Amino acid sequence: MREESFTRAAEALYLTQPAVTRQIAVLEAEMKTRLLDRLGKRVQMTPAGEALYRYAQEILRLSEEAIQSVDDVRGARAGKIRVGASITVATYLLPEQLRRYRETFPGVELRVHTGVSSHIVDMVTQGLVDVGIVMGVEGGIEHTVYFLRSFPSVVVVPPDHPLASRKEGIRREELAGIPLILMEEGMHLRTLVDRLLSEAGVEEHVSLELDNVESIKRMVRAGLGVTLLPLMTVAEEVSDKRLMALPLTDVPSANRRLALIHRKDKYVSLALREFLEQFQREFSEQES
Repeated sequence: MREESFTRAAEALYLTQPAVTRQIAVLEAEMKTRLLDRLGKRVQMTPAGEALYRYAQEILRLSEEAIQSVDDVRGARAGKIRVGASITVATYLLPEQLRRYRETFPGVELRVHTGVSSHIVDMVTQGLVDVGIVMGVEGGIEHTVYFLRSFPSVVVVPPDHPLASRKEGIRREELAGIPLILMEEGMHLRTLVDRLLSEAGVEEHVSLELDNVESIKRMVRAGLGVTLLPLMTVAEEVSDKRLMALPLTDVPSANRRLALIHRKDKYVSLALREFLEQFQREFSEQES
């Protein structure tokens, strides 16, 4: 019932809405209780529906793991991996890793879901993805977490900016009064920047707020301000001199650590194990 709508659920299942409605009615008759409340065009699970939904999720998860376990016994390099990735990871790290994995394991079906890091962790907890790849997240006691490389946050400026020639980097206090182009409030990258500057007593002068990194980079290139971003998000532009990246000299903790996360009770198939090991080899803790 993630769709909260019979119409959207029918579309997701490639069924007609009446067919979905009939199946729900049959299930409610079998359970002898109402499972869903109809609230106009929306539906909401009753307490009984929520209880059944939790078991249904677990049944589906165990069914998929059983199939994967049999494939492993047969030595088949097949199966399915559902990957959850933060938007930053999915944009700047995941494409090359998926290409390399697929070259070695072409028989494994890969499905990728993206979202903010906290949402990806929730998807791992609920069993909706097999592994989450996130930045700056610790996980909970129900998770197995592999901490990998840290990625530094840097001050990003256009090549003709007065700060662009600074070889030694920059201190946070030097950003006071400089127009900043930042992510919208509430987004993880914005929270990181707010914390970094607040700790240094710097009052932000925000000139623009945007909801994605690519737009921010274009605004910086246009000379509308400077920004703070993880270095991996501007590596290409820095390499070809379209942007300049200045390290924060007074914040060694301004690094965001990459992490792989899965449920502790998750069956780690051969396909998933190879996926985890590839990421660990590529992004093991080292100077980046």
